[in-house]
Amino acid sequence: MKYLNKIFFYTAILHSLLISIAFAQNSYPNRPISIVVPYPPAGGVDTVARIIAPILSERLGQKIIIENKPGVSGVVGSQYVARALPDGYTLLLGNTTTHATNIYLTKNMGYNPTKDFIGISLIDIGPTVLLVPANSRFNSVADMIKDLKNRPGFLNYGSSGTGSVGHLAAEILLNATKTKAQHISYKGGAAVLTDLVGGQLDFAFEQIPPSQQLIQAGRLKALGVSSKTEMSALLGVKPISELGINDYEMVTWHAIFAPSATDPLIVQLLGKEISSIVRLPSVSKKLEDLGLIPDSRHNLEFNNFWLSDIAKWGKLVQDSAMKPE
Repeated sequence: MKYLNKIFFYTAILHSLLISIAFAQNSYPNRPISIVVPYPPAGGVDTVARIIAPILSERLGQKIIIENKPGVSGVVGSQYVARALPDGYTLLLGNTTTHATNIYLTKNMGYNPTKDFIGISLIDIGPTVLLVPANSRFNSVADMIKDLKNRPGFLNYGSSGTGSVGHLAAEILLNATKTKAQHISYKGGAAVLTDLVGGQLDFAFEQIPPSQQLIQAGRLKALGVSSKTEMSALLGVKPISELGINDYEMVTWHAIFAPSATDPLIVQLLGKEISSIVRLPSVSKKLEDLGLIPDSRHNLEFNNFWLSDIAKWGKLVQDSAMKPE
């Protein structure tokens, strides 16, 4: 009887697996797929989504709809996807903020990144750039640090919210230089750049994609990048670690996630497709031109990277003495 029970048990598992394979291969997708961007249009995350979406649509044979749901450092859009049906038709283009640092810096998120989501594929990793208005008196990182030290708390900086990439990059710099500045929180990076251009902000750290044209047009000055190496998209802009703040580094990432209970076969299918898209020379070049480094790690390899990144940020947040809001 025990032997028969085992046979029935393994037969049931095999049957379920075959149904799952059939579903994933033959039925999915049979209608449009939404990729939720938890930030406003025209920002760095949105830009990356719109590079990937058309090719994914072509490969899957279904329309890919980009839905912008901004708010609270990516929390609003992330909550929406966490609560969505885990059927593979509602995905999230998340980042370091939504799935690594918000854990430590945002109270009552309404979702648990590691419990409510499964990682599908990385798209890129990349640094931020330290920006000041075009008419700023600061022409170097050293100029700005000197003023921060002479007038503690006088300068202000903007970011797309507590725990956002820009917030973390600034706080790590302030902590490293033992200085203070006023943090002004916005709903998205586009609004930060608008006020920075207008002179309402003294400085900001933003991702390279949405900043690049403003720098090239002479509307903003780039003082340094937060990577350890110079970026081809901003030739001539040196790493901050070479400009007086030793070991300074702030590199973040973009990735596609699905609700955690999504069929594993769908997750594998999407991971394989998105990873393959990232490796396309045309896509890699677009990402590199934006100051991003293509990264095609997907499924298990990405999930392992993601968990280690959460642990890394926990230490950095603790060292910087930032508090959750």
